[in-house]
Amino acid sequence: MLPFDLRDAVRGLVRDPLYSAVSVATLALTLGATTAVFSIVDAVLLKPLGYREAERLVAVQEIWGQFADRYPAMEANERHFEYWRAHARSFDSLAQYVRGQASLSGSGETAEIVVVRTSSALFDTLRVAVAAGRGLTPLDEQEGQPRVAVVTDALWRERLGADPAAVGRAIVLDGTPVTVIGILPPGFQLPEPQQLVAKLDAFVPLRVEEDRAGWVGEHNNDVIGRLRAGVTPDEARAELDLLQAQVAELASAEAHAPVTLAASVLPLADTVVGRARRGLWLLLAAIAGVLLIACSNLANLSLNRALARGRDTALRAALGAGRARLLSRLVLEQLCLAVAGGLGGTFVARAAITAFVLTAPLDLPRAAEVTLDGRVLLLGAAVAVVAALLIAIAPAWHLADAFVYGRVRVSGPTTTESRRALRARGVLLTTQVALSVTLLVVTGLLTTSFLRLLRSDPGFEARSVLALDLVLPVRYTAAERATVADRVLEGVRRVPGVTAAAWTHRLPLIGQGTVNPIAAEGDPRPLTQQPSANYRYVSSQFFSALKIPLSRGRTFAEEDRDRPTVPAVVSQRAASLVWPHQDPIGRRFRWSRDLSEKPVEVIGVVPETRTDLDHTPPPMVYMPYWYRPRSTTSLVLRTAVDPASLAREVRRAIRAEDPEIAIAEARPLQQVVDSALAGRRYQVRLFVAFGLSALLIATLGVYAVTAYGVSRRRREMNIRAALGATAGEVLRLVVRQGLPPLAFGIALGVLGAVLAGGAVASQLIEVSGRDPRVVSAVAFLVAAVCLFATVAAARQELRLDPASALREE
Repeated sequence: MLPFDLRDAVRGLVRDPLYSAVSVATLALTLGATTAVFSIVDAVLLKPLGYREAERLVAVQEIWGQFADRYPAMEANERHFEYWRAHARSFDSLAQYVRGQASLSGSGETAEIVVVRTSSALFDTLRVAVAAGRGLTPLDEQEGQPRVAVVTDALWRERLGADPAAVGRAIVLDGTPVTVIGILPPGFQLPEPQQLVAKLDAFVPLRVEEDRAGWVGEHNNDVIGRLRAGVTPDEARAELDLLQAQVAELASAEAHAPVTLAASVLPLADTVVGRARRGLWLLLAAIAGVLLIACSNLANLSLNRALARGRDTALRAALGAGRARLLSRLVLEQLCLAVAGGLGGTFVARAAITAFVLTAPLDLPRAAEVTLDGRVLLLGAAVAVVAALLIAIAPAWHLADAFVYGRVRVSGPTTTESRRALRARGVLLTTQVALSVTLLVVTGLLTTSFLRLLRSDPGFEARSVLALDLVLPVRYTAAERATVADRVLEGVRRVPGVTAAAWTHRLPLIGQGTVNPIAAEGDPRPLTQQPSANYRYVSSQFFSALKIPLSRGRTFAEEDRDRPTVPAVVSQRAASLVWPHQDPIGRRFRWSRDLSEKPVEVIGVVPETRTDLDHTPPPMVYMPYWYRPRSTTSLVLRTAVDPASLAREVRRAIRAEDPEIAIAEARPLQQVVDSALAGRRYQVRLFVAFGLSALLIATLGVYAVTAYGVSRRRREMNIRAALGATAGEVLRLVVRQGLPPLAFGIALGVLGAVLAGGAVASQLIEVSGRDPRVVSAVAFLVAAVCLFATVAAARQELRLDPASALREE
């Protein structure tokens, strides 16, 4: 009988094209969106990393007890890593690496590229084989060995012309010839959260210079380990903690103060995903809420349709169809709709994933791995079947109730529906409204947080500022770098439209960077117990170029170069931290364990500037760039015209000073700000789309239920009118009777929003997860929209004709 029932179900849907079209379209959109979001969660969170036996890969960091309250975990110190590599037995291999910039010359125009200095075991640890040539070996790490590099496929194609004989050729990095010994396979990336932020170009051996690298400070290197078979991360951490206790003794002797060290060993996949984890689970929960709202709406429509087809059902029952046969027809109809909606949802999901990959923020890890694969499609099919069964529950319950109480009749006038049918419609309506309120409150919290983030003061003005990253040739000594930097500034200041030009070794909003102690003169505590601050090396016009106002004192001047002390400008937070309730101008401090360093004297105080948008600005110390001239640095220019329009002239002015200076792509500083906001902006846009969709579906549900209820009670309303009730009184009755499920839904939604607020609290900035203004505003909005839909539906369907009621009687 199944083929006949299936044909009968399809014919029934064809005879009701409006209901079928609405159901298929709703399912296609919601199932497609759900599948697309799950594809993202699956690729980013659930799939193993794209390396062999990726479950054995771990990320290792250090925990310095004296700074754990400010920096819970740090990258590794080079000497510490070497100690682990020599003594640890929990790992098959360990590798450290650090990113940096270098100038590439000798094959076209000198360019800035990204070079990774790494220990030789990196590719073995990741189980990645080179496509041509060989990888790095332990011998390459030793001083005195020839300089070699493994290049990426992208650099091989762009700068080496995809020459098959490129292995063995020399390229010039930072003015030094380096032999290419290997080429990596296409698409290779390091497993980092920032893997999409900057492409990689070359890998060179990291050579530890023991006379330069100490046991204290210099925590700059990422460490990846491959665990031995059967070893857990906790067991590896326990072993490293024992080694760290030994390292701490060496560090304490160097620092002349007690040092406490421990290790952090986490699965590499967890560190790659990082902060994106909570946001993606939140996104999946949001789209699941939209799907449930859509199912509730379709269940209500299906129940209304089943009630309207009561005579047809009664005829089938009279002709011998049993309850199981009628129930199976209902389920088959919903499964047919689910199949059609699932097929349409596949195309929706494919389009949504394509749009996501093209528009995803750069800091979302593994975004390029998002695809619509077999297991995602299988899950989508399972969700479609579950949705069909959920939608069929309400009409099936009504039909079973009718059989139980003997209400399947061919004829017989009725003025009201069964209490169970009314209760089912009310429960479904309450569910829609409650889920909509919860989702809209979360959307409102994220939007409010984002708007406050937009209004927050980053401490500088990015508009009309051009930024360029540069690498000076390594042939320059420190004094020569300072001289060249001065001449470059003079040259770019002569470019028409440039009003201020300055150096900084690190742009705002791209992380904390250099962190060192800041110890007040005369403070007897060792450096390890002193407060710490972020350090920036800048030139005198840096503050005017970024419009950072002076709170007191002054900035750097030319005569400061000959002072017996090093001048410094500190942030207000640094000043209050080191010299509370005192004037910091003229105060001295030390920042290095090297006692031969000149003392540093505060000459000015400025407001706080942010190193990222998610955290409170750290204490900041600005020192003159000529004191620590870097080969890798950034140029910031304030302009009187569109910054992008000056990029070519500025590059020409820099090349005129030295054509071997490597220049990265110039970009307005506003792009840096926009990049810092991109992840949150993207999240807010998705939640706004989901929230508005939920509100729209719930509003349509309220309208449809009210309209259908009025149409079913038209005879009752006409009798009331015949007995003297006015149209306004009848309208108020309908609205009043429709309010309880709406009010109950709003109350449940507010309760759900309070619970959800705790889950999203970590995603919020300057707003509470239970902000009463957001919750009350959403509750008022949903109440107003639902009330409007109820009144509009009642007025549309309420056509009183008392005479017709009397004629029927």
